[in-house]
Amino acid sequence: MPRDQLSEREELILATLVRAHVETGAPVGSTALLARNPHVDISAATVRKTLGSLEDKGYVQQPHTSAGRLPTNRGYRFFVAHTVDLAEQPILDVDRQRREIERQLQQLSADEIHGQLAEIIGDVTMQLGLVLAPNFEQGQLARLELVHLTDRRLLLVVNLSAGLVRSLVIEVGTRVERRDLEGVATRLNELLGGLTISEVQNTVRERIGDMACGSPELLRVVVDEIEALGQRPADDVHVSGTHNICIQPEFRDALDVASVLELVEHKDVLAQVLAGRQGVVVTIGDENDRRELRLCSLVTASYDIAGSQGVIGVVGPTRMPYDRVVALVDYAASRAAQLGA
Repeated sequence: MPRDQLSEREELILATLVRAHVETGAPVGSTALLARNPHVDISAATVRKTLGSLEDKGYVQQPHTSAGRLPTNRGYRFFVAHTVDLAEQPILDVDRQRREIERQLQQLSADEIHGQLAEIIGDVTMQLGLVLAPNFEQGQLARLELVHLTDRRLLLVVNLSAGLVRSLVIEVGTRVERRDLEGVATRLNELLGGLTISEVQNTVRERIGDMACGSPELLRVVVDEIEALGQRPADDVHVSGTHNICIQPEFRDALDVASVLELVEHKDVLAQVLAGRQGVVVTIGDENDRRELRLCSLVTASYDIAGSQGVIGVVGPTRMPYDRVVALVDYAASRAAQLGA
């Protein structure tokens, strides 16, 4: 959308209207807009004319003739694209929330960060917090461990160089000796250590060849599990703060909030929504592909740990304090990358 579609005055009035509506949740009239710009030499008649122009262009709407105006999704999009500037975020009143993010992150170990980020960002933004943990498939294998549980059950622990860990309980059809576990784990680490999980998946059978093993059944089962490692489990997706959605006036209709919560329940679908969103991304209303998010805005920021990408974000109503939320999501992502490395 070309910036020259709006005049400087229209941009000022639109930005003021968006901020006022975010604060109050009510339609905004010319008197309120003038009060928020006391140093601007502009009359009430000019403000009303400007609002009419913005309405004609689709940036604001009037719920009824006697009311003020509300931003449309197009108005929010222009505000985000041309007013929210990460470089200027230090001037915003977000220092307290940043300190709270920092305080909570410092209390976590590297492998705990991804699971707790959703709760942290949901709490500080008062929105629905989401995290897609770094993609396991992109990670580099540091070490495999096989832990004896019972004669026919063992624990496969996969450690990545990025500090990510995945543990799987494996059922084996025959009795497993502890010495076989140690031998298989040692040999697999020699053959696979340092490769990405994607490389391991694609080449593990070729690399092990005719590898001698005291328990062929053990080796077969472990290799089967290794080949499936890149498939994202549901616990890669973390959600927190559903109560923040429920208390928003935009979601008073039970069907509207149920639609959002239904998406949250399907973490495989949520993973698809978040995957591939690189950098800071804001999608507003019907810009979201999923029907369940058409009444919402989704703000996300990606973070990278040793080549593995994670995504942190929030879902909330389109009436969202974008400048503050974007700043906090971006900050949380950058700190997660630094602390998780």
